[in-house]
Amino acid sequence: IPGGTEVAEKGTGAVILAAGKSEYMEELRPLMKVGRTTMIQREIDTLRQAGISPIVVVTGYQAEALEKHIAHRGAVFVRNKRYQTSQMFGSICQGLRYIQKKADRVLLFPSDIPLVSADTIFKMKEAKGSIAIPVYEGKRGHPVMLAQSVIPAILGYKGEMGLRGAIEACGVPAELVRLCDRGVVMDTNTAGDYKEILKYEEDSRKKQELSCMISVRLKKETECFSQDTAGFLEAIRENGSMLGACQAKGISYSKGWKMVKQAEDELGIRFITRQAGGSRGGSSTLTEEGAGFLDRFCALEEQIARYAENAFSGLFSGAMEQKGQEWEGDE
Repeated sequence: IPGGTEVAEKGTGAVILAAGKSEYMEELRPLMKVGRTTMIQREIDTLRQAGISPIVVVTGYQAEALEKHIAHRGAVFVRNKRYQTSQMFGSICQGLRYIQKKADRVLLFPSDIPLVSADTIFKMKEAKGSIAIPVYEGKRGHPVMLAQSVIPAILGYKGEMGLRGAIEACGVPAELVRLCDRGVVMDTNTAGDYKEILKYEEDSRKKQELSCMISVRLKKETECFSQDTAGFLEAIRENGSMLGACQAKGISYSKGWKMVKQAEDELGIRFITRQAGGSRGGSSTLTEEGAGFLDRFCALEEQIARYAENAFSGLFSGAMEQKGQEWEGDE
């Protein structure tokens, strides 16, 4: 990969807030369709495209249905069992507690903001401040970016003004990232908002630019390590058990064990140590060698995503613009 072989630290992760129930609509908003997919699938795919990892989804209302819907999207699930009384800030804190030691920077992403572009995610990742907020035509939007250094202060906030109050109370000035992406201020609080999003998405799709999506997989004789494997090992590291990791990822115990076994057999690395525990599934921890391999894979993902975006822009952007001009001339 051009630019050397230095391994990044922990990179940028994301917390998608999907625990609440809409006051204005009966539908489960993250599962509502926007274009050819659902809102939450679209968000996860956009984050993956921008090299964001890990991706944590905080669930609550209809948690099982939501987790099943995105079980194969490479996210980790954290349930907010008090979602009915905790408001969104409770979900924010629960997600931040999970991710704070796993990422140097965290994007907070409400599940009903489906039209944010990958280019915007890249710009938010590159923001210099410890707190960054996207702005479109003077209006603040999402996702908000928090550096690891300010997360303890956010978690320590005891006021009643939610994330805005926590940001103001921590005493760190927020960097306002001015963008041309209307998607950062388009949510689905009401049925009218949803109709507006559908219309905007339809209009945007007609003039949508070509984009590049990268999936990193490693193989020896056969494919042995992928984003799914990495996400499952990350869940083991956090939960301290295979069973807990399977529940967090929404997969069966046998499927989780098969992924780990395949990686260990092909790579000759022992990824986890296990201690039997009967019906509770015992405990599992990553070995030092396994944790090191996982961290290098995540760093590789981020470096490849950055390189691919730059290469794609250089090779395709000009050509597609010229093609668009030719089509306009033919009309």
